[in-house]
Amino acid sequence: MIGWVQASLYEAIDCLARSGQNHLASDLGRLLASLELDDMDILRSPVSERVANALLEARTFPDLVDLLKEFAQAIGVTHCTLHVIRETPTSSFSTRALTTYSEEWVSRYVDRRYTSVDPVYRHSLTCEDAFFWEDLDISNPAVRAFCQDARAHGVGPAGYTLPIITERGDRIAISVSAADDREGLRDTIHHYESDLLSVGFSLTEAFSLLASDERPTSFTPTDDQLSILRAVAMGTNEDELRARNYLYGSYITLERSICSLFRTKTVAQAAVVAAQVGLLTNSPITKADILVGSQRTPAFRIDPQSSASAVRRMIRMRNVGPRERESEPAGA
Repeated sequence: MIGWVQASLYEAIDCLARSGQNHLASDLGRLLASLELDDMDILRSPVSERVANALLEARTFPDLVDLLKEFAQAIGVTHCTLHVIRETPTSSFSTRALTTYSEEWVSRYVDRRYTSVDPVYRHSLTCEDAFFWEDLDISNPAVRAFCQDARAHGVGPAGYTLPIITERGDRIAISVSAADDREGLRDTIHHYESDLLSVGFSLTEAFSLLASDERPTSFTPTDDQLSILRAVAMGTNEDELRARNYLYGSYITLERSICSLFRTKTVAQAAVVAAQVGLLTNSPITKADILVGSQRTPAFRIDPQSSASAVRRMIRMRNVGPRERESEPAGA
């Protein structure tokens, strides 16, 4: 996910060394060695970062489509689409796709039942890795005719699809497409691949919340999340919750993650769900619940600031994306 950061820093170190600024190159090298890159979630494009964060706040499908358009423009592609490829038996999506395609093409696609010959859709059913459309087999006359029709309506032929398996097991694909410049699209994907994956995770999360009412029956909240749920169930008000210190993140960040975990709009609703499934009946004792006689309250305690990137990291951990290519140390 964060390979571009490492590659960019290595290139900067190399440039500094070649220009004779060895002390700066050495300093930057030491800083790079001290970074925990796996804990970082920085997107390459500032617009992509803004879109990924805004997706977590979206409340309507038109909001999601507007953000899709903004993201497509930011990375230089013509269209961006989310489509449900396969859902679990317990899922029930009210909407199965979001797209920036023209209404004319969408109607044509449905009326002609193109799903049966669409090579992107067919390949997405079983593939685990992202793929470029040009690598698909279109030798079948019906498939070839479909591709020609799609091209005539501004879809493809250059395209890239990213399959994502959600926490529930639903398979959702994120696709971007451009006109004839296949090499240009490959360069774009190589440059913005981590952005596409991060935005894809946020998009599938937001879409699943809006498009499906199905809710899991078992949850594994963190100690911080569980303490908030218990406090809400006991009647603690929001101001008091905001003033508390937590192990990881602020109350605002934890509030969002709780609502995301329980598929609810508010923490109070999540507390009701938690009580219904028995999470609040015999809550496990945590270290924070035990006061040792020799313990002293730390003089300094860091309260990490609320960050949407923390929510994005949680979403990324709960979903499964394609196997990422190992980043090269330079030349990205």
